[in-house]
Amino acid sequence: MSNSTYPTLAVTIPLYNTLIDYVENTISFNKIDSIIIAVAEACKKKLLEYYNRTNESYLIATILDPRLKIQYYKDNNWKDELVAENKNI
Repeated sequence: MSNSTYPTLAVTIPLYNTLIDYVENTISFNKIDSIIIAVAEACKKKLLEYYNRTNESYLIATILDPRLKIQYYKDNNWKDELVAENKNI
């Protein structure tokens, strides 16, 4: 999630959300091998571990990014209280 030619902090939360959603979809898919489900669950656990380490800097960077803004959180069904709280950061 880094690059030497442009900032990437703003896309960290959207990237984590996309990866977690993908892994959750894989886990819920019934027609796959149990070993894949076990690996996907371990992957989800690790992703959530790192996701939970994000702080206000990531939220601010996402909000300030002209491609994402506060609309990212609204479009991804964050509760209104969380959106309002992030506006005040």
